[in-house]
Amino acid sequence: MKSFITLLLLLPFSLAWDDVILSPPEGKNGEPKALYFAQGADISTDQYSSILSLLQEKVSFPLWVGIPQCPADVAAIPFGLSSGISRIQKAMTKQGMPSPSHSFYAGHSLGGAMMPDYVASKPNEADAMFLLGSFITRKYKTGSTSGGRPQVEFPVPTLTVGGELDGLCRISRIVEALYTQVTFDENPDDQTDYMPVTVIEGMNHMQFASGEPPSFVKSNDIQSELSEDDAHAAVTDDIAAFLEGIVSGTPSDVIRSRVKETVEFVKPITEALLIEGYEQFLPPCYCETEDEYGGLQYGTCESTEACNGGVRWTGEVSQHLMAGLDDPAVKGLSINAVDSIHLVTEEKPSCHLPHIHGNPVDNANPGVDADPLCESPDGCTLELTTVTQPVYENSGEVDIWRAHFSVPWVDTGFLPITANELKTKIKSRQAIFQAAGLKNVSYVEQDASIADGGEGDRCGEINQKAIDWALEQLPEKTRERYETYGQKLMVGPDIGTCKAGPCWIWDPLRFKKDDDANTVNVQAVYFATENKNSYPCGEGKLLPCSAGFHYCKLLSPARALEWMYVDGLKNVLGLDKE
Repeated sequence: MKSFITLLLLLPFSLAWDDVILSPPEGKNGEPKALYFAQGADISTDQYSSILSLLQEKVSFPLWVGIPQCPADVAAIPFGLSSGISRIQKAMTKQGMPSPSHSFYAGHSLGGAMMPDYVASKPNEADAMFLLGSFITRKYKTGSTSGGRPQVEFPVPTLTVGGELDGLCRISRIVEALYTQVTFDENPDDQTDYMPVTVIEGMNHMQFASGEPPSFVKSNDIQSELSEDDAHAAVTDDIAAFLEGIVSGTPSDVIRSRVKETVEFVKPITEALLIEGYEQFLPPCYCETEDEYGGLQYGTCESTEACNGGVRWTGEVSQHLMAGLDDPAVKGLSINAVDSIHLVTEEKPSCHLPHIHGNPVDNANPGVDADPLCESPDGCTLELTTVTQPVYENSGEVDIWRAHFSVPWVDTGFLPITANELKTKIKSRQAIFQAAGLKNVSYVEQDASIADGGEGDRCGEINQKAIDWALEQLPEKTRERYETYGQKLMVGPDIGTCKAGPCWIWDPLRFKKDDDANTVNVQAVYFATENKNSYPCGEGKLLPCSAGFHYCKLLSPARALEWMYVDGLKNVLGLDKE
């Protein structure tokens, strides 16, 4: 805030503003329209002349364009954008612009992040808005369906255009916008027309403008695979089609087609976010569900239209891998695992723990202090509950743009949106083998890390699966790019922690970058326990049973995928590496 005050004190001494006004090209007939455009941070107003002049050529109507300079070229400075728009509207009128029949608003980057707030405050003045390398921020997720599902609400039709290789407004955040504004809306067909989202393949952040990138963009953007002319052509094709539909009152078939193309193109990212249980798609339920013993420790949280019960990756993949179903000793064994999202620090009304259901009492360990649930693994099916807490680094609450420009309220899509780690509580391999009827199952062999004398790093095996899964989802060109240039995710040995739950809770998944080797070493923190009760325990005894657990700090497959699309490219393909 001090930087704002200092800057505002200096503003009266500014002799002139570098505003840009583009009058319509000759040969355009009909009522004039006006476009007011907010610049990206540190990008000068004249760096948008090329792309917006091309847009003027493509639309069928005369389009006046005004690009007001914001204080210090930062649209987030209070009152800078609104005063700039007021100033340039007067200048455009003075320069000969008739009263426009339609007024459009737009912005790029930080300017695009700020423009929705301006338009929302003056919805009667705007006929449409488009955002480049930016999006309608999460603060507008204010509506809900009759069943309580969150919905994005905005008073003006808005087109969002993102770049696949945008290193500052990442494609995963654009996918979030597409899913929450269109795909997951109660009326997706209507929203395709009202709030469409498109992605330009191979395009980066700076190509929404022209010329030399500012230092912040240069050090964070990714090299484009398109020429500037091709990028500008693709962007303006989408904008022109959208604006023609607004002016004519007839939804654009071009835009409908482009949204469908985008949905298909980003499907791997969407699926990764869904299997992670991404909280901005649907918030966690955090249910307190009664289990078969009358308590809450082992209850399964079911998803509703309004909230997400559990992390699919944990139930569908992590617990299956931990179960060791490919071991010949348990041939014929199958499991059904359902995950519930909980805070792993929760103790009241109850802590929540993984469990093999079918026990006669809550604290029994089948095959140890109770009969196994099956006589043998062959033909045996076990029902399990697991627990996961996805941990998000920012979720829009922290953003490097904010730190860089001293603006505390902006959601720009700069940082990863996926879970930083999955705090996962699952049943141990020893517990599953014993419940399935195997005898003399060694805890050390099955669940200790290699460093602790075990046969495998079980959490690391799951992390390797997350990396492999992500690679398999990538479109061919994206995969080739990552395999050729990307900083490879490598799985290191599992790391043990002290023999207490809080140690594991606060000991994070490790990411260690080696830029010279172009790799990142990922190491899980694990906490496993032997499948026997060492003390009287159970919900009725107020002490949770810690038998037969294998807790893992896991790499989200969505984080692995996001790395392959964005962050993993910057070490070699960063714009500053050209």
